[in-house]
Amino acid sequence: MGRTKHAVAATTETKKRLRFELSPRWRPPPPMRQVPPEPQPQPEKKKKRAYRFRPGTVALREIRKYQKSTEPLIPFAPFVRLVKEITNDLTKGELNHWTPQALISLQEAAEYHIVDVFEEANLCAIHAKRVTIISMLFQAARIQ
Repeated sequence: MGRTKHAVAATTETKKRLRFELSPRWRPPPPMRQVPPEPQPQPEKKKKRAYRFRPGTVALREIRKYQKSTEPLIPFAPFVRLVKEITNDLTKGELNHWTPQALISLQEAAEYHIVDVFEEANLCAIHAKRVTIISMLFQAARIQ
């Protein structure tokens, strides 16, 4: 007589487990974490130093960057606080109303003046065969 397979009587626990394992959200449990072996001491490698640009290279890069940009260099909120503080001191606390466009134009004019003074001071420094701008040069630039 030939051998035949006999159906095994499935218990309710086996049925539940099979139904759970066949559900689409079932994932097998993660494997047990093994403790990694202690690393062997390795010879110390030389740490790579950060690349340093030559003096003046970054300054020239920043000059080009700011010459290309059109946004204001001074932050707007501190400039507005300064303008309102100065006008309150000059008008002895009377109400001062500044429109946003007036504040923006005042900031542009102030930045233009500051840049102009720096340019004049730089020309004075070059004339004096210097590289560094000092306070005396700003005074000379304001006189011109």
